Amino acid sequence: RIVFLTTTTTHEGRVVLSLLLLRVAKRTNLLTERQRKREEEGTYMMDTTNTEKKKKRRIVIKVGTSSLIKADTGVIHLSQLAKICEQITELQKSSEFQCAIVTSGAVGAGMLQLGIKEKPKELQKRQALAAIGQAHLMHYYEDMFATLGVKTAQVLLTLENLSQKSQYNRAMNTFSSLFDYDVVPIVNENDTVAVEELRFGDNDTLSAHVASLISAEYLFLFTDVDGLYTSNPMKDPNAKRIQVVDDINKLMSEVDVASGAGSAGGTGGMVTKLTAARIASAAGCKTVIGKSTDMEKIVECALGLNGGKGGGEVTPSLNSKEYTLFLAAADAAKGKKRWMLSVPVKDRVRVNKEGEEDIKSGEPLLVKNVLISDSNGTKSSSNSYKVQDCIIVEDEEGREIARAIVNYSAEDLAHHNLRVSDAEEEFVHSSNLCVTHFNEEYRSVSRNN
Repeated sequence: RIVFLTTTTTHEGRVVLSLLLLRVAKRTNLLTERQRKREEEGTYMMDTTNTEKKKKRRIVIKVGTSSLIKADTGVIHLSQLAKICEQITELQKSSEFQCAIVTSGAVGAGMLQLGIKEKPKELQKRQALAAIGQAHLMHYYEDMFATLGVKTAQVLLTLENLSQKSQYNRAMNTFSSLFDYDVVPIVNENDTVAVEELRFGDNDTLSAHVASLISAEYLFLFTDVDGLYTSNPMKDPNAKRIQVVDDINKLMSEVDVASGAGSAGGTGGMVTKLTAARIASAAGCKTVIGKSTDMEKIVECALGLNGGKGGGEVTPSLNSKEYTLFLAAADAAKGKKRWMLSVPVKDRVRVNKEGEEDIKSGEPLLVKNVLISDSNGTKSSSNSYKVQDCIIVEDEEGREIARAIVNYSAEDLAHHNLRVSDAEEEFVHSSNLCVTHFNEEYRSVSRNN
């Protein structure tokens, strides 16, 4: 305890005394770290308790090629592009949202530039067209957004970028800085350098990885498809559009999406959207599939804007069956487990009921619970994975339940001695397991929330 006795009454004397007291207090650790920081920044007497920025909600909007390029003429669909840009501008300027776009259409725009009618089969030619078309596509986006007073940035990613933890973190930091600058990132796969083994494969999957990377609340997949159907509506007049999906595994056992179910035109494409929804769900992001022509209504409804209730509820102006909502996991993957969603999958293995329960309970997966073959005697993997590879873990029926980084190779697992003497060994440590299957019990929102 320090006591000063003084008879100083002048203003200068009081200032000197105050500075002396501050210096002594600092040296004797009487000031908190926060007060010291304020003093050093010259804001010691300033109240900064209410100056922190409100955290904004992040959304990712994926725009398909069919939404950007007219199928009959192959030219850029300017009116549709303008509608997309206007909707995103409205969200961006609302001070509540930060938006990122994942765009398709680079190859199509390249074909337009060169007057090519049919997409070439050769990979190198498609990559060249993507390089030509990407610049052309960005030119349209930049001009449209500049007219609306919004700044944009081009971000080109490959799966290899995100599969390496250091590059993943750099990409995450770049997106954060772009959002701090109030810039809209426009994302596409870097087709020019991507190799076949390390490609996202489609922009539905890319958009899910971006949503996971930036911790988005919503992922919107806009295309010419207006939702997920119980069967192919072009062949089955009784096909119904599914409003809310609680359980993707259950859905895939009931709906044959590979046969064209889910596409109003019967052209398929729902398999990739279900994969994207699974990744986004595991990362705590809700996914909406709808028609790009209904974009404004769907976004307002899902986000609860202009009277919309959000979370799957609909406004009177929007038919209750004009999009499909995939719910998100309540216990979203974070940190390393979220990054694992971006690691390329090398193989698949199946586990028994005990192994499935261990995974869902947060326990490690033991060697004894990994199946070498399924109930029909078929091998449960292609024996291609090695130690520290990422694999998909499936239940006995072949339904995905988790992503995992393994401690043993397929060759090790098949070895008789390991199966007998080290059955209690951890095939996968709990920290290397990321659950990707969630039923309704594990969802973050209900149908009416």
